[in-house]
Amino acid sequence: MTNKNQLAGILLVVIGIMVTCNIYSLIPLYPAISTEFNILKQDVALGSTLFTLFYACGLLVFGPLSDIFGRKQMITFGLAISAVTTYFVSLAFNPISLYFFRSLQGFTLASFAPVAFSYTFDIYTDKSRTLWIALINAGFLAAGIIGQLFSAWIVLTWNWSTTYILFSTIYFVLFLSALIILPKTKQSLQHETLKKRLHGLIKALINPVLFPLYFIVITVLFSFVAFYEAFSYQSAEADNQLFWIRTIGISGVVLSIFTGKLIARFTAIMTLKLGITLIWWSIFFLLFLDSVYSIGFLSIIFVGGVSLLIPTIIHFIGEKSGHLRGKAIALYSFILLIGASLGSAIASIFSYKVVLTVILVCYIINYVLSRFVIQKRK
Repeated sequence: MTNKNQLAGILLVVIGIMVTCNIYSLIPLYPAISTEFNILKQDVALGSTLFTLFYACGLLVFGPLSDIFGRKQMITFGLAISAVTTYFVSLAFNPISLYFFRSLQGFTLASFAPVAFSYTFDIYTDKSRTLWIALINAGFLAAGIIGQLFSAWIVLTWNWSTTYILFSTIYFVLFLSALIILPKTKQSLQHETLKKRLHGLIKALINPVLFPLYFIVITVLFSFVAFYEAFSYQSAEADNQLFWIRTIGISGVVLSIFTGKLIARFTAIMTLKLGITLIWWSIFFLLFLDSVYSIGFLSIIFVGGVSLLIPTIIHFIGEKSGHLRGKAIALYSFILLIGASLGSAIASIFSYKVVLTVILVCYIINYVLSRFVIQKRK
C-alpha cells in the first residue's frame, strides 16, 4: 500500500467520524436550545429526528450519483456543501428554522458514507480494504459518543450555535484536505432508472433471508440513540455525570476492531448472538441499577454490543445478498438511520425506564431471530 493511500485511509476515517458526529451533536444541546427558544426539550429533539430521516434519504441518493460523477468528486462536493448547511444550523432563530436547517444538513452529510465504502473498493486491495472498512466503521461508532462529548463541551464553554460554526469550519478544512490527499478513481458511468433501483431495493427488503437481518438493523441505532437521549432527559441537570458516562462508554467501540477475528474464530452467527446478548444483559441491569458507576460500566458493555453487531450484520448481508449486494447494503444504511430517527422520537415521548423496556423487548426478539431463524438459514 502506498503512503498516499495510507494517508487517504486516515483521512476517510477522520471524515467519517466528523460527519457521523452530527447525528448525535444536538442531544447535549437540548437544554440550551429549549431555554433560548422557550420550547420543551422534546420539541428540540425533533431536530435530531428530522436530521436522521433526511440523512437516511440522502444515503439512497448519493451512492448512485457517485457512480456517475466519481467517488472523490462526490466526497469533496459533499464536504463543501455540508460546510455551508452546517453553518446555517448555527443561524437558527426559532424551532422551524432549526428543523429546516438540520434537515438540510442531514441530507448533505449523507454524501459521505455510501460513497466512502465504494471508494475503498476502488483504491485498496482485499487485505488492506478489510482493515480500512473496519476502521471507518469503528469511527462511525466512536462518533456516537464523540459527537455528544464535543457539543457538550462547546455548550458548556461557549454557546450552542458555536458547535455548528466549529463543525462547519472542520468540514471546510476536510474539504480542502480531500481535494489534495484523496486519489482520483475511474467513474463507473453506470446508470439505473429510478424504477429499476426501487425494484431492486424492494426485492432485497422482502428477501426471506435478509428480512430478519433488517429487523435487527433497525433496532441497532434505535437502541443507541434512544438510550442516550432518554438518559439525557432524565439527568438534564447533572452535566458532569452525563459527560462522564458518555466518555467512558466510548471504550466499548474497541470491540468493533476485533469483529473480523471473532467471526473467523467463532463464526458470524456466534458473533451476532454475542453482540445481541451483551446489549440484552446491559439493558436488563440498567433497568434496576441507578448509580453513576454502574450505568457507566454497563454503557461500556452496551456500546461494545452495538460495536459487534454493526460489522457482523454487514458481513451477513454481504454474504447472503448475492447479486443484490449493492442495493442490500444501501438498504441496510437507510434502515439503520430510520432506526436512529425512531430512537430519538421514542426517547422524547416515553420515560427512561419505559425506553429501556422497549429496547429490552427488541433484543429478546433479536435473539429469537438469530437463534431460530437466521441460524437455521445459514
